[in-house]
Amino acid sequence: MRKRAFIIFLVAVLAVSFASLAFAAKRPHPSKLKYDPLKMTTPAWTELAFSNGLTGFFIEDHEIPVVDIVLAVKTYFPDKGAYGLNEMAQWVIRNGGTEKWPPDKLNDELEFLAANIEVYGGNLSTMVAVNCLKKDLPRVLEIFGDLVMNPALPGDKVDMKRKTMLEDIRRKNDEPNAVVRREFAKLVYGDHPYGWESTTPSVNAITRDDLVKFHSTYFHPGNAIIGISGDVTKDEIVGMLDKAFADWRKADVAIPKVPDITMAPAPSVNYTFMDINQTYLSLGHLGINANNPDRCAVNIMNFILGGGSFTSWITEQVRSDEGLAYSAASRYSSDAFAKGIFTAFAQTKADATSRATTIIIEQIKKMRDTGPTAEEVKKAVDSYVNSQVFDSESKTQVVRRLVQLRFEGRPLDTPQKDMETYAKLTVADIKAAAQKYLQPDKLTMLFVGNAKLFDRPLSDFGPMNEIKLEKE
Repeated sequence: MRKRAFIIFLVAVLAVSFASLAFAAKRPHPSKLKYDPLKMTTPAWTELAFSNGLTGFFIEDHEIPVVDIVLAVKTYFPDKGAYGLNEMAQWVIRNGGTEKWPPDKLNDELEFLAANIEVYGGNLSTMVAVNCLKKDLPRVLEIFGDLVMNPALPGDKVDMKRKTMLEDIRRKNDEPNAVVRREFAKLVYGDHPYGWESTTPSVNAITRDDLVKFHSTYFHPGNAIIGISGDVTKDEIVGMLDKAFADWRKADVAIPKVPDITMAPAPSVNYTFMDINQTYLSLGHLGINANNPDRCAVNIMNFILGGGSFTSWITEQVRSDEGLAYSAASRYSSDAFAKGIFTAFAQTKADATSRATTIIIEQIKKMRDTGPTAEEVKKAVDSYVNSQVFDSESKTQVVRRLVQLRFEGRPLDTPQKDMETYAKLTVADIKAAAQKYLQPDKLTMLFVGNAKLFDRPLSDFGPMNEIKLEKE
């Protein structure tokens, strides 16, 4: 009986195996599969315009009973002697509450409603973000409107944030990654505001009156852009916002133009001592403006060079093949108002510093002088384009992107036009971009680590300048 059962089982297994082999024989190899061209489709959105001058975007989304709102207020750099003002103002606006909604009451109410209001940003914008359930929207908008129009900016919160910022400055040299990013930006941008940083004197110089002036200068409806997505109709949200911002009055706001960056820094080799066994290095130069017509070609060029994870040249050569670095990559950023930065970077063993640097420079020169193959370009374009789809996963993301594009003064259909541009890129386009926008002979170099442990003196790369870290 057992023998018969075993024979039946064996026949069944063989039948399944042969069926699987037959199916596998008919199944095409993944490389032979054909797909329709990827198209980016975005949900329908509506532009909003209010009588007080506030404008923005709205996308209706009834999938879940939640509403997301973001308000972008255009701002500008403070004086260098009060650098850090914008960071302090953004924190105190949120954490200082209003006269009607003091901090503890505001936080308790939002916690009870399972709602969230955050204020954050940089020097050129302050963002106020709201998330709440549809049923609580009128109440949350009441708080939101009051916080935007009437922040209390209490002195005790100013002092609290000042202490935090001063402690951050005191500890700013604790992490090598932070040091290399900060000092490299200062080397490339020089005295441009993009290269400024908060200091003990600048933070101590900020007063509550400065925060009041910051708010009264920038927080006006004609200087803001709002984005809404969620479980409301246009008529509902317009009515609620009209009520919440009924007292928000028009005012003229003049935002200065971000200074142009007309001169690139001269090539240089820079060193900062830190008593560590690794070296954190960055090599690069000024990047491009976001309106540069070659921006898409530059993105693909950098993807192949060092931005494409383990498949990129720098990562493969420095990290995978030679085993010289814990991390190695490159980034070529564009900026909507001035210029971004190109940087190739690595975190490597101290005794491999020179070797890792040499390989990175070789890869940059190879990209400029030889360029990638047709296969590399095709794979990079496919990978890069596919990754962009995730930027449109939610209607909240789409609305926030529209707000960002309007804030930057760029066409709202930029993502769609980019997809069309990427699809048409050729090897010749990428080679031309590399030859035009990579400057391996004009690199700013920065090494953070212990030069006594390096495999060769940094002077082999050129005259060395030592940057001594300031102790605040």
